[in-house]
Amino acid sequence: MTGSTEETGEAGAGASGSSGSSGSSSTAASKRALPRAARWRRRLALVLLVGAAVLGPLWLRVAIEGSQELSRAERARAEGDEPREIEHLGRALRWRAPLLDHDELALERLWAIGEQRQAAGAEGREAALAAYREVRRGLLATRTVGVPHRARWDEANARIAALMVEQERALGLGDDATADAEAFHRQALVRVPGPEPIRATLAALAFVAWIGAVVGFSSRGLDGAGRLRPRPALRWGLGAVAALLAWAVLLALSHTGA
Repeated sequence: MTGSTEETGEAGAGASGSSGSSGSSSTAASKRALPRAARWRRRLALVLLVGAAVLGPLWLRVAIEGSQELSRAERARAEGDEPREIEHLGRALRWRAPLLDHDELALERLWAIGEQRQAAGAEGREAALAAYREVRRGLLATRTVGVPHRARWDEANARIAALMVEQERALGLGDDATADAEAFHRQALVRVPGPEPIRATLAALAFVAWIGAVVGFSSRGLDGAGRLRPRPALRWGLGAVAALLAWAVLLALSHTGA
Protein backbone atom coordinates (compact mmCIF):
# COMPACT_ATOMS: atom_id res chain seq x y z
CA MET A 1 0.00 0.00 0.00
CA THR A 2 2.79 2.34 0.87
CA GLY A 3 4.50 1.68 -2.43
CA SER A 4 1.37 2.37 -4.42
CA THR A 5 0.76 5.57 -2.46
CA GLU A 6 4.27 6.75 -3.21
CA GLU A 7 3.82 5.89 -6.86
CA THR A 8 0.54 7.79 -6.91
CA GLY A 9 2.24 10.77 -5.31
CA GLU A 10 5.03 10.69 -7.82
CA ALA A 11 2.53 10.46 -10.69
CA GLY A 12 0.62 13.38 -9.26
CA ALA A 13 3.79 15.37 -8.91
CA GLY A 14 4.70 14.49 -12.50
CA ALA A 15 1.27 15.59 -13.69
CA SER A 16 1.58 18.79 -11.71
CA GLY A 17 5.00 19.41 -13.21
CA SER A 18 3.69 18.69 -16.68
CA SER A 19 0.74 21.00 -16.11
CA GLY A 20 3.02 23.69 -14.73
CA SER A 21 5.37 23.32 -17.67
CA SER A 22 2.46 23.56 -20.13
CA GLY A 23 1.11 26.64 -18.37
CA SER A 24 4.48 28.36 -18.33
CA SER A 25 5.04 27.64 -22.04
CA SER A 26 1.62 29.08 -22.98
CA THR A 27 2.35 32.11 -20.82
CA ALA A 28 5.69 32.57 -22.56
CA ALA A 29 3.98 32.27 -25.95
CA SER A 30 1.43 34.89 -25.00
CA LYS A 31 4.21 37.15 -23.77
CA ARG A 32 5.98 36.75 -27.11
CA ALA A 33 2.73 37.46 -28.98
CA LEU A 34 2.17 40.74 -27.16
CA PRO A 35 5.47 42.36 -28.24
CA ARG A 36 4.90 41.07 -31.79
CA ALA A 37 1.47 42.70 -31.94
CA ALA A 38 2.93 45.88 -30.48
CA ARG A 39 5.66 45.88 -33.14
CA TRP A 40 3.11 45.56 -35.93
CA ARG A 41 1.02 48.37 -34.45
CA ARG A 42 4.14 50.51 -34.25
CA ARG A 43 5.01 49.73 -37.87
CA LEU A 44 1.50 50.51 -39.03
CA ALA A 45 1.62 53.83 -37.19
CA LEU A 46 4.98 54.57 -38.83
CA VAL A 47 3.59 53.77 -42.30
CA LEU A 48 0.62 56.07 -41.72
CA LEU A 49 2.94 58.78 -40.42
CA VAL A 50 5.20 58.57 -43.49
CA GLY A 51 2.18 58.61 -45.82
CA ALA A 52 0.76 61.64 -44.06
CA ALA A 53 4.16 63.38 -44.13
CA VAL A 54 4.53 62.80 -47.89
CA LEU A 55 0.98 63.39 -49.12
CA GLY A 56 -0.48 65.57 -46.38
CA PRO A 57 1.29 68.84 -47.29
CA LEU A 58 0.45 68.38 -50.99
CA TRP A 59 -3.22 67.75 -50.28
CA LEU A 60 -3.34 70.66 -47.84
CA ARG A 61 -1.86 73.05 -50.38
CA VAL A 62 -4.38 71.96 -53.02
CA ALA A 63 -7.21 72.49 -50.53
CA ILE A 64 -6.01 75.97 -49.53
CA GLU A 65 -5.17 77.23 -53.02
CA GLY A 66 -8.37 75.88 -54.56
CA SER A 67 -10.57 77.39 -51.85
CA GLN A 68 -8.81 80.74 -52.16
CA GLU A 69 -9.28 80.83 -55.94
CA LEU A 70 -12.95 79.98 -55.53
CA SER A 71 -13.33 82.80 -52.99
CA ARG A 72 -11.63 85.24 -55.37
CA ALA A 73 -14.02 84.17 -58.12
CA GLU A 74 -16.99 84.82 -55.84
CA ARG A 75 -15.68 88.28 -54.97
CA ALA A 76 -15.20 89.06 -58.67
CA ARG A 77 -18.75 87.93 -59.34
CA ALA A 78 -20.07 90.18 -56.57
CA GLU A 79 -18.16 93.09 -58.14
CA GLY A 80 -19.57 92.30 -61.59
CA ASP A 81 -16.12 91.50 -63.03
CA GLU A 82 -16.95 88.45 -65.12
CA PRO A 83 -13.59 88.07 -66.93
CA ARG A 84 -11.79 87.96 -63.59
CA GLU A 85 -14.39 85.54 -62.22
CA ILE A 86 -13.80 83.19 -65.16
CA GLU A 87 -10.04 83.43 -64.66
CA HIS A 88 -10.19 82.50 -60.97
CA LEU A 89 -12.72 79.72 -61.61
CA GLY A 90 -10.29 78.24 -64.12
CA ARG A 91 -7.53 78.32 -61.51
CA ALA A 92 -9.78 76.69 -58.90
CA LEU A 93 -10.59 73.94 -61.40
CA ARG A 94 -6.88 73.19 -61.78
CA TRP A 95 -6.39 72.56 -58.03
CA ARG A 96 -7.86 69.07 -57.94
CA ALA A 97 -7.50 66.37 -55.25
CA PRO A 98 -9.61 63.59 -53.70
CA LEU A 99 -12.21 64.56 -51.05
CA LEU A 100 -12.23 68.21 -52.20
CA ASP A 101 -15.13 69.82 -54.05
CA HIS A 102 -13.93 73.31 -55.01
CA ASP A 103 -12.93 72.07 -58.47
CA GLU A 104 -16.40 70.58 -59.05
CA LEU A 105 -18.02 73.85 -57.96
CA ALA A 106 -15.74 75.81 -60.29
CA LEU A 107 -16.54 73.47 -63.19
CA GLU A 108 -20.30 73.84 -62.70
CA ARG A 109 -20.04 77.62 -62.39
CA LEU A 110 -17.92 77.91 -65.56
CA TRP A 111 -20.40 75.75 -67.43
CA ALA A 112 -23.32 77.87 -66.23
CA ILE A 113 -21.57 81.06 -67.37
CA GLY A 114 -20.87 79.50 -70.76
CA GLU A 115 -24.49 78.44 -71.25
CA GLN A 116 -25.88 81.81 -70.13
CA ARG A 117 -23.58 83.82 -72.36
CA GLN A 118 -24.02 81.49 -75.34
CA ALA A 119 -27.79 81.89 -75.06
CA ALA A 120 -27.33 85.69 -75.15
CA GLY A 121 -26.14 85.49 -78.75
CA ALA A 122 -23.43 87.63 -80.33
CA GLU A 123 -22.94 89.91 -77.33
CA GLY A 124 -22.20 86.98 -75.03
CA ARG A 125 -20.01 85.06 -77.45
CA GLU A 126 -16.63 86.19 -76.07
CA ALA A 127 -17.57 85.39 -72.48
CA ALA A 128 -19.00 82.01 -73.49
CA LEU A 129 -15.80 81.16 -75.36
CA ALA A 130 -13.69 82.21 -72.37
CA ALA A 131 -15.74 80.03 -69.99
CA TYR A 132 -15.69 76.94 -72.20
CA ARG A 133 -11.97 77.37 -72.87
CA GLU A 134 -11.28 77.47 -69.14
CA VAL A 135 -13.27 74.25 -68.77
CA ARG A 136 -11.18 72.64 -71.49
CA ARG A 137 -7.84 73.88 -70.13
CA GLY A 138 -8.67 73.08 -66.52
CA LEU A 139 -9.65 69.48 -67.31
CA LEU A 140 -6.56 69.02 -69.46
CA ALA A 141 -4.35 70.39 -66.67
CA THR A 142 -5.64 67.79 -64.18
CA ARG A 143 -5.49 64.74 -66.44
CA THR A 144 -3.54 61.67 -65.34
CA VAL A 145 -4.26 58.48 -67.24
CA GLY A 146 -7.17 60.18 -69.01
CA VAL A 147 -9.04 63.48 -69.08
CA PRO A 148 -11.47 63.79 -66.13
CA HIS A 149 -15.11 64.49 -66.94
CA ARG A 150 -14.45 63.33 -70.49
CA ALA A 151 -18.05 63.83 -71.66
CA ARG A 152 -18.03 67.42 -70.38
CA TRP A 153 -14.66 68.02 -72.06
CA ASP A 154 -15.96 66.69 -75.39
CA GLU A 155 -19.05 68.91 -75.13
CA ALA A 156 -16.88 71.94 -74.32
CA ASN A 157 -14.81 71.24 -77.45
CA ALA A 158 -17.97 71.05 -79.56
CA ARG A 159 -19.28 74.35 -78.19
CA ILE A 160 -15.93 76.08 -78.63
CA ALA A 161 -15.82 74.93 -82.26
CA ALA A 162 -19.35 76.20 -82.93
CA LEU A 163 -18.63 79.57 -81.30
CA MET A 164 -15.36 79.95 -83.22
CA VAL A 165 -17.22 79.44 -86.49
CA GLU A 166 -19.76 82.09 -85.46
CA GLN A 167 -16.93 84.43 -84.54
CA GLU A 168 -15.17 83.92 -87.88
CA ARG A 169 -18.35 84.51 -89.83
CA ALA A 170 -19.04 87.69 -87.86
CA LEU A 171 -15.55 88.93 -88.74
CA GLY A 172 -15.94 87.91 -92.37
CA LEU A 173 -13.15 85.33 -92.13
CA GLY A 174 -15.13 82.15 -92.71
CA ASP A 175 -15.18 81.18 -96.37
CA ASP A 176 -15.85 77.47 -95.88
CA ALA A 177 -19.20 75.88 -95.18
CA THR A 178 -20.21 76.03 -91.53
CA ALA A 179 -20.22 72.25 -91.05
CA ASP A 180 -16.76 71.85 -92.58
CA ALA A 181 -15.29 74.72 -90.56
CA GLU A 182 -16.80 73.40 -87.34
CA ALA A 183 -15.46 69.90 -88.03
CA PHE A 184 -12.01 71.37 -88.68
CA HIS A 185 -11.99 73.17 -85.32
CA ARG A 186 -13.31 70.13 -83.46
CA GLN A 187 -10.63 67.92 -84.97
CA ALA A 188 -7.97 70.29 -83.68
CA LEU A 189 -9.57 70.56 -80.24
CA VAL A 190 -10.02 66.85 -79.57
CA ARG A 191 -6.28 66.19 -79.82
CA VAL A 192 -4.87 66.03 -76.31
CA PRO A 193 -1.66 68.13 -76.28
CA GLY A 194 1.57 66.97 -74.73
CA PRO A 195 3.31 63.59 -74.72
CA GLU A 196 1.81 60.21 -75.45
CA PRO A 197 -0.52 59.07 -72.63
CA ILE A 198 1.78 56.12 -71.91
CA ARG A 199 4.50 58.50 -70.66
CA ALA A 200 2.18 60.23 -68.23
CA THR A 201 0.87 56.85 -67.07
CA LEU A 202 4.37 55.47 -66.49
CA ALA A 203 5.40 58.63 -64.62
CA ALA A 204 2.35 58.31 -62.37
CA LEU A 205 3.12 54.63 -61.74
CA ALA A 206 6.74 55.46 -60.91
CA PHE A 207 5.57 58.03 -58.36
CA VAL A 208 3.21 55.48 -56.79
CA ALA A 209 6.08 52.96 -56.71
CA TRP A 210 8.27 55.52 -54.94
CA ILE A 211 5.61 56.05 -52.27
CA GLY A 212 5.28 52.27 -51.89
CA ALA A 213 9.04 51.88 -51.53
CA VAL A 214 9.18 54.60 -48.87
CA VAL A 215 6.38 52.88 -46.98
CA GLY A 216 8.16 49.52 -47.38
CA PHE A 217 11.40 51.02 -46.07
CA SER A 218 9.57 52.37 -43.02
CA SER A 219 7.71 49.14 -42.27
CA ARG A 220 10.31 46.52 -43.29
CA GLY A 221 13.62 48.32 -43.11
CA LEU A 222 13.22 49.35 -39.48
CA ASP A 223 12.61 47.16 -36.45
CA GLY A 224 10.20 47.85 -33.63
CA ALA A 225 12.71 50.12 -31.91
CA GLY A 226 13.33 52.17 -35.04
CA ARG A 227 16.74 50.62 -35.76
CA LEU A 228 17.83 49.76 -39.31
CA ARG A 229 17.51 46.18 -40.51
CA PRO A 230 20.38 46.21 -43.04
CA ARG A 231 19.21 43.86 -45.79
CA PRO A 232 15.53 44.90 -46.01
CA ALA A 233 16.53 48.55 -45.59
CA LEU A 234 19.00 48.26 -48.48
CA ARG A 235 16.45 46.60 -50.77
CA TRP A 236 13.65 49.07 -50.07
CA GLY A 237 16.04 52.04 -50.08
CA LEU A 238 17.41 51.14 -53.50
CA GLY A 239 13.87 50.61 -54.74
CA ALA A 240 12.87 54.07 -53.53
CA VAL A 241 15.86 55.71 -55.23
CA ALA A 242 15.22 53.84 -58.50
CA ALA A 243 11.52 54.75 -58.51
CA LEU A 244 12.31 58.39 -57.77
CA LEU A 245 14.84 58.57 -60.61
CA ALA A 246 12.40 56.88 -63.00
CA TRP A 247 9.69 59.37 -62.04
CA ALA A 248 12.03 62.35 -62.56
CA VAL A 249 13.20 61.09 -65.97
CA LEU A 250 9.69 60.29 -67.20
CA LEU A 251 8.44 63.63 -65.93
CA ALA A 252 11.22 65.45 -67.80
CA LEU A 253 10.42 63.54 -70.98
CA SER A 254 6.76 64.38 -70.56
CA HIS A 255 7.51 68.10 -70.31
CA THR A 256 9.88 68.15 -73.24
CA GLY A 257 7.80 65.82 -75.38
CA ALA A 258 10.95 63.92 -76.39
